[in-house]
Amino acid sequence: MKKDSQKAKKTKFRWYFRLGIVLVLVLLALALALTAYKPSRYAPVRVADQNQISPYLTHNLLPAVFNGAQLRESFEVVITQEGLNDIIARLHQPIKLHNITLTDPQVLLTPQKKIILMATAGARPVDLVATIELNPTINQQGLLNLHINSVALGAVNITSVAKLIGDKAYLDWLSSTGMEPNNIAAQVCRSLLNDEPFEPVFEFGGKRLRVSRIDVSAEKITALLTPAPD
Repeated sequence: MKKDSQKAKKTKFRWYFRLGIVLVLVLLALALALTAYKPSRYAPVRVADQNQISPYLTHNLLPAVFNGAQLRESFEVVITQEGLNDIIARLHQPIKLHNITLTDPQVLLTPQKKIILMATAGARPVDLVATIELNPTINQQGLLNLHINSVALGAVNITSVAKLIGDKAYLDWLSSTGMEPNNIAAQVCRSLLNDEPFEPVFEFGGKRLRVSRIDVSAEKITALLTPAPD
């Protein structure tokens, strides 16, 4: 009887052990499938010559800002989704953010007032698509916040982890470059990582301009720029 009981226990242990292995393999396969998921809307723009500056930037966007700034009054600038993708498609690639390597970036502007950034995150043997969804808003004090709604790798939400990694990368970047925390690039980073609003004021062509309003809609961003005092 004792031997039969021990044999039954061993049989049950083997059965649970095998079941555990099967469950682990299933979970790994599911995790791989979720992270390897490629959004159907991900279709990055390809350009023939990445070394050429975007014609949209040089012939449309920059002249619109420059000419508007000469008026010394508020003016609107419309940035199209097609134009933005032409600009970012010409960025030097791969794009390195700390220990993360990104290629083939794409931006989508939605009717829900969201900006969706996508890129391929370097990983082998599977290329993973990273998606960042953000919602820029200007509060009653005129401060701009670049609030991140979510960060996903494939179909897996990694917002909390991504912000922790991003925060470390930001601190390392400040330390290595010696950049002042009040620099506009540093303020943009803190807004993305920590929801810290900042003064959306920049200088262009010798003129100081403030982003007074920003509206995201289907395939375009409309920004109201106002002269800012020195």
